[in-house]
Amino acid sequence: MRKVIVVVVIVLLLPLIAQMMPKEVTFERAQAVIENCGLVVSDVKRTATSTYGAVEMMTMNVGGARVEIYRFDNEGKIVKQLEFEKPDAGSVIVETWNLSESLGAAKPKRLPRVAVRNGMFMLAVTCETKSIRDRVIRVFQSL
Repeated sequence: MRKVIVVVVIVLLLPLIAQMMPKEVTFERAQAVIENCGLVVSDVKRTATSTYGAVEMMTMNVGGARVEIYRFDNEGKIVKQLEFEKPDAGSVIVETWNLSESLGAAKPKRLPRVAVRNGMFMLAVTCETKSIRDRVIRVFQSL
C-alpha cells in the first residue's frame, strides 16, 4: 500500500518538478523574455558569425539600446571575450579624473557598454541610459 502511495505522489509531482528545472538559454527565449518584461524589441537580426569567436550572434534594439547576444561553443572563448569587454585600468583612471579633457583633448563620445554571461551565451548592451542597460542585464541573467 505504501509503495502505491509513493508512486502516486511521484507521478503527481513530476509536472511540478519539470517546471522547476532550469530551461536552456536560446535566442528565441531571450527575445521573448525581454519582450514579456515590457521592453520594446525591434530590428532583430540573427546571423552565423565568427565575431569574437562566437558560433552565432543575434542583434536587436531594445528600448533604444543596442543589444548583442553571442552563442559560444567553447568555454575559453567566452571567458576571453568577457575579459576583453572590461575597460582597462588606465582608461578608467583617465575617464574618472578627466585627464584628457584637462589636457585640452575633446571629451570622448564612447557609449557605455556592459557585457554579462549566462551559460554559453554572452549579452552585450550598449546604451547611455543606465536603467535600460541594467534592466536588460537583469532579464538576461534571469533566464
